[in-house]
Amino acid sequence: MRRAALLLLAALTGGCLQTTYRNADRSGEPPSMLERRVTYRLAAAFWSTAPDCAAVLAPGPAPHSVTGAVEQAVERHLALRMNRVIGGPRVRQAEARLALDLRNAGDRGLFARRLDCDSVLEIRLREVSDDYAVLWARRAIGLTLALRRARDGELLWTATHTASRSDGGLPLSILSLPVSAARAAAVTGDGELFASIADDAVRRMVMTLPDTRGAVLSRRSGTN
Repeated sequence: MRRAALLLLAALTGGCLQTTYRNADRSGEPPSMLERRVTYRLAAAFWSTAPDCAAVLAPGPAPHSVTGAVEQAVERHLALRMNRVIGGPRVRQAEARLALDLRNAGDRGLFARRLDCDSVLEIRLREVSDDYAVLWARRAIGLTLALRRARDGELLWTATHTASRSDGGLPLSILSLPVSAARAAAVTGDGELFASIADDAVRRMVMTLPDTRGAVLSRRSGTN
């Protein structure tokens, strides 16, 4: 039954999805089957203290290839929104060197002062899927990103999204069976696919985060 449902979903949604952006405060109805929805919220506190730097915190337990791909995508896309980003490996090195645990609110404040970085970016992996049904395959990563002010934990911005890739589908004839199977196998056998999915997810989410590079520089220089 599960395989049949997956195949039906592939047939209904293949090639028809569009990305939509909804404010979490006004998101309303749940996403449709033909929608890739990014849900986000930009807090008022963001504008009062536009972040200049973000330290990327490691996501929860998941395959290393997935967590590494997500961390790299977050660092890459955040760098297009703020002046400075401290990536996951450098954050962990600093934690070890300073004997800090950034899951602790007090340690985050000390980290912010020592490394002159005013915010932290939390990554929560909500879903890591690798479905294979012989004639259809799907891989997906579901994420929640949360940008918080380091000194007090105030939420500045958050976004939630699930990105996926799938291929294969219901064969139209007995002759198309091998084609569907081969396309499904290509998804399952692609060693770089999770990295590409992670990049898609993070890119769409970070699009909802304002670019503060010029604003922060102007604030520092005292210009309008």
